[in-house]
Amino acid sequence: MKIVHIVIVKFKPEVTEEAKEQTIKDVLALKDSIPEIIIASAGKNFTDRGKGYEYGWVVEVESKEKLGVYAQHPAHLDFLAQYKSTFEDVLAIDYEC
Repeated sequence: MKIVHIVIVKFKPEVTEEAKEQTIKDVLALKDSIPEIIIASAGKNFTDRGKGYEYGWVVEVESKEKLGVYAQHPAHLDFLAQYKSTFEDVLAIDYEC
């Protein structure tokens, strides 16, 4: 079993495209800082089905325990401190597969 963590974000209207792209780069960079991450992918939605949610990312870890380690890792907490205020809304789900 592994854990899949999916995050989909709607940015505040004033956030620039450049800032959004930097967010994605920084999400992907978490894999270099957090050993628990097995796979990380991220990107911009290109369909009209996103209901205003423009970007999303997926992080995979080996277990629920490692998801907790990821969530509390200083690099993840720094990411949240830097970017959480730029999000108008966030959807997140976690599942085992």
